[in-house]
Amino acid sequence: MKIGVVCSDERMMQVADNLKKDYVVYRIQEDTDFLTLPQLDAFVLPVKGMNEEHNVQMWNSYMHIPSSFWKIQGKEMVVFQGIENEAAKKLNVEVDYYMNAEEVITQNAILTAEGVLNELISHTCKSIYAITIDIVGYGHCGKAIYTMLKNLHTHVRVIRRDCVMSKEFLPIKEWKECGDVIIYTAPVQILDNAQIRSWSKTPLFLDISTPVLFHEEQIHRLHLNYYKISNLPGRFACISAGNIIADHIRRRLHEE
Repeated sequence: MKIGVVCSDERMMQVADNLKKDYVVYRIQEDTDFLTLPQLDAFVLPVKGMNEEHNVQMWNSYMHIPSSFWKIQGKEMVVFQGIENEAAKKLNVEVDYYMNAEEVITQNAILTAEGVLNELISHTCKSIYAITIDIVGYGHCGKAIYTMLKNLHTHVRVIRRDCVMSKEFLPIKEWKECGDVIIYTAPVQILDNAQIRSWSKTPLFLDISTPVLFHEEQIHRLHLNYYKISNLPGRFACISAGNIIADHIRRRLHEE
């Protein structure tokens, strides 16, 4: 099988390195001539794929994928990219969204937790054992972060929209005072401004949620010590993150 891999960052370079053990891999880079590529069985795009102008974010610039490339390759080529977007929906080929696969989500959550620990240490001036930590949300990432911090014997709580109240799990309506650090993992906004203002302290706010839930004006008005953090697996564990994607692609191609 012949596979093209867009090597947009270190994670995608690892995808290519992993897949070349079993396949003929073509590394797609800024200087690639798309019209000279052979017929590919699969084409691997980075997590965010292309924008609607068919441009892909590379290291420090954008790379354009010409429409003629898709016409030449035809419908037999399977495209892999992380998340769904309009450009992918308009492609006249099968698209596999690898970030939707359960095994990828679960494994990436562990890498995300490890990245959060790095950010936590980098942004605090105390030992992690001398601070209190609140995790908002209890999906895949929230669970992985809680499990890691709990195993490290830190002072950690989970805040959920609704749950049975205990020492370490609080429904948000019972969250009267925040910890020193808030790790926001929920995919939706469940905090209101009044609740934030009611706290006696200004916490360190690490937001790892994918959508933009806190806007600049709101952050400034509430005087939040706020950091928006993204792509933790790709930044802190690019080799492991690349292997996770490559293993999914290998499994998927073996199903064909």
